Amino acid sequence: MKPQPNLRQLASQTVLYGVSTVVGRLLNYLLVPLHTRIFLPDEYGVITDFYAWAALGAVLYTYGMETAFFRFNNKENTAPDNKIKVYASGFYALLVSSVALSSVLWVGADRWAHLLHHPEHSNYVRWFAVIFAVDALSALPFAKLRQEGHSLKYVALKFSNILILVGMQVYFLGYMQIPMNGDHSASLDWVVLSNVFANLLTLLFLVRLWPRPSDFQWSTLAPMLAYAWPLLVAGLAGMLNETLDRIMLKFRWAGSAEQALWQVGIYGAVYKLSILMSLFTQAFRMGAEPYFLGSGQSFQEDDPTDGRPSQPRYGEVFWYFSLAGWGIFLTVMLWLDWAKAFIGPAYHEGLSVVPVLLAANLCLGWYYNHSVWFKRSDQTRWGLWLGLGSAVITVAGNWWGIPLYGYTACAWVTLLCYASLFGASALIGNRIHPISYPWNAWFILGCWAMVLFGLDRFWVGQEITAETAVIKVLLMGALLGIIPVSKWLKFVP
Repeated sequence: MKPQPNLRQLASQTVLYGVSTVVGRLLNYLLVPLHTRIFLPDEYGVITDFYAWAALGAVLYTYGMETAFFRFNNKENTAPDNKIKVYASGFYALLVSSVALSSVLWVGADRWAHLLHHPEHSNYVRWFAVIFAVDALSALPFAKLRQEGHSLKYVALKFSNILILVGMQVYFLGYMQIPMNGDHSASLDWVVLSNVFANLLTLLFLVRLWPRPSDFQWSTLAPMLAYAWPLLVAGLAGMLNETLDRIMLKFRWAGSAEQALWQVGIYGAVYKLSILMSLFTQAFRMGAEPYFLGSGQSFQEDDPTDGRPSQPRYGEVFWYFSLAGWGIFLTVMLWLDWAKAFIGPAYHEGLSVVPVLLAANLCLGWYYNHSVWFKRSDQTRWGLWLGLGSAVITVAGNWWGIPLYGYTACAWVTLLCYASLFGASALIGNRIHPISYPWNAWFILGCWAMVLFGLDRFWVGQEITAETAVIKVLLMGALLGIIPVSKWLKFVP
């Protein structure tokens, strides 16, 4: 029998991929102060809009094949030769579909740019066609590195990609300040071009990991596609929840096109202040997928009362994730007076939605914890229905709220969407495949975190002085006091 993963393994994987992801993304997000001081909000809105669409494209191009690879590669009856076929079949499916989709984008770039209300930026459509294809071809090689434990190679390639991207933008936008075609607004091109060059160079180092075409097997791919297609729909719905607000903001805002892009730019900038929560949930997801899907046991064997030390301890993972998430929430909000220097002064009017976005991303992290029940039981159709339901909330809420409240509506709809997604998953999962979660400890933890947040907001204040800094540090430390209380009440092991 394969050795079972434990919490220490999950923590090490989350830290490993978290450090590489967080540090890499932080390097990338260090561009935000540069962008928000070079570009006006309406200019920054153009890039925000394109990258919102790009997030949808990334999901479409990979269509759940990474998760399918982890699941089929780790089934108990998967022999070494079959593992090779799983990898090759998934990879070449992505290769064919990526070439086809990117060809459609490239040939019809002018038409697509017109539909996006950016007729002057058809070159961006072509560049993103290249980015999408390269990212899709890199997805399974990176997943293979994660699966086989080649952490140093994984981290080195991820870092090199970010360093090239950041280095090019700092050089051309900051140091050289050279606009392309003699137009300052055209310097936006460097934001996208740096992404193209960085991804192409990374792909060159992954080519040696490409499998042999002869290992492709349709009989292997067919069940992978059957497993993955609900994840594609769920992934698209999930990405709609994350990015549709910025897309709809441009179309639904009652003002002019320039005013709409101004709103998009401000919202896109303040959204970056929730980066720590977003990166934490993403790092957890990257560590949790191989941990939960690769444990070598069926879902029905996950009994927290039977052999608990060797089983995936979902309840403990959930509670400690919540503790870390609330810690990130308080870290950002208690020190927001310093954190706001991350974006240019022209964008500070949007700071009021930062706590809403932090809470929304925390709810999304809770959903990632709970979504294990339908992935481990091979009932991914539930992910589809949950994703579609949350997408309905996103569309309806933003359609109604944006004309009235602008980006403020976007933030609150995001929170409502992710909270509903988590709540529905918890309720349905409890009925179909019950898992023991420490709900009492989770509830007390949330209440305690909000008490600390309220004390800072209404008593200490946002201005940071020597005196208030000491109090804020004490408030941060007080959050950890919930650990001995929860253990004393036996709410958590």
